[in-house]
Amino acid sequence: MITLGTVAAVACIVFLSATLQRAVGFGFALLAVPLAAFVVPTKSAVIIVTLSGWIVSPWVAVRLRHKIVWPTVRRLAVGVLVGAPMGVVVLRFVPSTALRLVLGVTTCLAALWVVVSSRVLGRQQTAGVGANDFVFGLASGIISTSLATGGPPVVYALRRSGFRDDRFRATISAVFAFSNVIGLPLFIGAGLVTSYDVKLAATSFVPCLLGMAVGTSVSAAMRSAHFLWAVDILLLATGVLTMVKALS
Repeated sequence: MITLGTVAAVACIVFLSATLQRAVGFGFALLAVPLAAFVVPTKSAVIIVTLSGWIVSPWVAVRLRHKIVWPTVRRLAVGVLVGAPMGVVVLRFVPSTALRLVLGVTTCLAALWVVVSSRVLGRQQTAGVGANDFVFGLASGIISTSLATGGPPVVYALRRSGFRDDRFRATISAVFAFSNVIGLPLFIGAGLVTSYDVKLAATSFVPCLLGMAVGTSVSAAMRSAHFLWAVDILLLATGVLTMVKALS
């Protein structure tokens, strides 16, 4: 049974997560899934975030469509297409602790590499063809449908290639939109989507829109240097929180 307290809690979580997603380009699942898991079962949190993602990512991708780098999106999307069905199997049959721990460690290492290489060693990332985009897309697809946090591999792929600002936001939102389109039918086919999840996701529709409106204002005021720091810190935070979740 859905209570008013549950609706209010999920609405607040979705609002904050949508604000973060619109401002930086990712982080919706990072914030929403662990917080929502305190209010609803973890599998329900994954489904609710996936359903809400049908609003956030397509809206940003359409709004910034002139900034999307389509060759990169296509390479990552092929990997997502292959990896997403694997993630459903993981969600249904495999305990998430080991997967979260591996994801947390590798994400932290990736974030630290980006920070050290770009700021300490002075290496400049430049946008170009990503030879490993398929691999990062594959990892993202698996994690998206198993943990609803498929952002880190894609964030790392774009960050190491020099994407920033609206180019980053637009491209990653297009990948996430495709991931949601692939993931939701797989969840439905596996019998993981319940009326409870759909109703809760529906109640968070307006808070999601309000969060994106606030996030738009934040992104407009954010300087490029601040944006890069925000991405790197958020990527590192993703890894740390994922490890904490795995070990708790």
